[in-house]
Amino acid sequence: MRKGHTGLYLRITMSLRTKLIIAFAAAVVVRLGFHLATGFVADDAFITFRYAENLASGYGFVYNVGERVLGTSTPLFTWLLALLSTLRIPTITGALGISLVCSGLTAAVLYRLAINLRMGRLAWLPVIAYTFWPRSIPAETSGMETALFTLLITAVFYYSHRRLPYYAVGLATLASLTRPEGALLLVLVLVQSIRQHPYRWKSYIGVSAALIVPWLAFAHFYFGSILPHSIPAKLALYSQFGTVPWWQNLTYLMAWHNPVGWLLTPLAVLGGIWLNRTQNFGRLETTWLVGMIIFFTFGQTHLFFWYVAPIYPIYLLFAAASAGYLLDRLPRLQSNSALLVKLTGLATIIVLMVGIWHQYDHYNETQRYFNQTLKPAAYYLKQQVTDDNELVAAEDIGYLGYYSGCRILDRDGLVSPISVPYNRNAAYIDLIIDTRPNWVAVTAGSPISESPEFLEIYALASSFGREQQPEYLVYHIK
Repeated sequence: MRKGHTGLYLRITMSLRTKLIIAFAAAVVVRLGFHLATGFVADDAFITFRYAENLASGYGFVYNVGERVLGTSTPLFTWLLALLSTLRIPTITGALGISLVCSGLTAAVLYRLAINLRMGRLAWLPVIAYTFWPRSIPAETSGMETALFTLLITAVFYYSHRRLPYYAVGLATLASLTRPEGALLLVLVLVQSIRQHPYRWKSYIGVSAALIVPWLAFAHFYFGSILPHSIPAKLALYSQFGTVPWWQNLTYLMAWHNPVGWLLTPLAVLGGIWLNRTQNFGRLETTWLVGMIIFFTFGQTHLFFWYVAPIYPIYLLFAAASAGYLLDRLPRLQSNSALLVKLTGLATIIVLMVGIWHQYDHYNETQRYFNQTLKPAAYYLKQQVTDDNELVAAEDIGYLGYYSGCRILDRDGLVSPISVPYNRNAAYIDLIIDTRPNWVAVTAGSPISESPEFLEIYALASSFGREQQPEYLVYHIK
């Protein structure tokens, strides 16, 4: 009997392992295919790339050599890229590799979580939805830290459900080192863990402190602040433009601009109710989801697509769980549940593939713009700028800074604190007039390039665009 049970256990384990491999591989293949088709890498990703390469090269944790400004909000991802760079792995390749592995692991963890929630055949539905979710795919292959952050968030919920609080606290701490908004989950996990085991509060805080205090101490003494400078810089920049009314943020966040989004919201509510009633699951997850939705809806900053992607795995899990809610209330369907799950999964793939096609069009076109404007402008400046002390003022500092290697005056202020008071007062031209950078790069039609005061000091040096249409202009001081 014991031998028989062992054999059954091995067969179940092997079956689960195979399913986890399939989930991992599917997420990786879909994302790799999208990246190969579009080649899309976000402009902001190159800011982190430059930090990582300077760190690996011995110049320090800096964007401009000698300027200690924490202009990236993802220290953990930066350190990982720097480590890969020291191993002679190209930064762009390393970022994609980390993202693909993390996306695959997110799919696998999501499946394990669904299985542990006793979703049975339904466990494939959230994995399918996440694998083909049109917003997750470009965000997790754009060179940003999104896939790493998404994995850490999803793993926190998995280990919290498994009642392994030390793992949950540790991963939540790493999440806060990957994105600032990870701090919300860390606080929630600490509160939950301490409430469940109040006599362990010192050890929980100790685990988190052991991971985060070294970075906070380094940031304090190296940069003079534990907060990324990009946070006040963006608040100053978007205090004047770039923000939209809160209901537009909410509509974008919940994807209510299309029928899929309107369908998902009530399904997620039903699924959340079902999971809470049947598995006592969802309080931590719902609190975090609602907190993130409120933060992004009313936050005084521009809502970028990579900000919102990490909320979707758990949101899609809730939506998929609604199938269990419906099956419980429609027992006649249970005899055909296997067929219904297959048909639902197939329909989900077909619907989401339409969304992926639209995303392909958008990001393929965006990458064409980068390739035909920002990159040529960067290579032009690399040839023209012969003195390391020459200063280039620019707004899009990712591609331009990474490929030119020039010293950059960031007009957005992420890596240039001097820009912040000007942006807060909407004095964008005054920044250029007062600092007199040697070069200024702007998009065509920018108010700066049309200012008479600016044109008295600067002359157009070159322009870049698609189909001989100037879209990006580089000026040189007269």
